[in-house]
Amino acid sequence: MRNAFVLQLGCATKTTQQCFSGRIEEVDTGRELRFRTTQELLDFLAQCFADANDSDLRLQQTKEGS
Repeated sequence: MRNAFVLQLGCATKTTQQCFSGRIEEVDTGRELRFRTTQELLDFLAQCFADANDSDLRLQQTKEGS
């Protein structure tokens, strides 16, 4: 379930203005955020993907060091 997310949009979402609010959860870690702005949502996603990439690099380095 890596890179899988559950996204619930709240009633304050205004799609025509590209303004999103609601809740997002990263499935494999359970990390979640209630966001009030589109930027908060994008920042959360960026951090999740950065953390996953860091984890992949550490795993690869461990395998190469064996």
